[in-house]
Amino acid sequence: MTMPIHQQIPEMTVVGHNTATIRESLLEKAFELGEKFIKASKEHYDPGIIGPFCLQTCIDKDMNYYIYDVAPRLGGGTNVHVSVGHPYGNATWRKPMSSGRRIAMELRMAAEQDRLLEVLT
Repeated sequence: MTMPIHQQIPEMTVVGHNTATIRESLLEKAFELGEKFIKASKEHYDPGIIGPFCLQTCIDKDMNYYIYDVAPRLGGGTNVHVSVGHPYGNATWRKPMSSGRRIAMELRMAAEQDRLLEVLT
C-alpha cells in the first residue's frame, strides 16, 4: 500500500480539545511540570500565574512529556463537561466538578475567608 507524497511526513494538527485522563504513573510528572511553570512565572512575572492555566502537551512512546503550548486560562477542553465534571475534579471533590465550578467555589471560599487578594490580581 502506498501513501501519497503529501502525507508521508507526519504533522501535528490540533483538531479538537477534550479533557483526558492519563496513566497514574504519569501524574507525578504532570504535577511537577505544572509546579515548575508556576515557579518560573513567579521568577519572571511577579506575582506569577494566578488561577487556571493549561500546559498543552503530548507524550511520546517512551512516556516523555513535550509541552508545545501554554494557555494562561482554562484550556479548550477543560470545561466542556460542565454538567458531569472532570474525572480528577469529581474524585477530589466527590461531586461533579467542572473547571468553572471549581473556580467559582474557590473564589467563594476565598471571599468567606477574607483572602480574595491572594487569588486575584
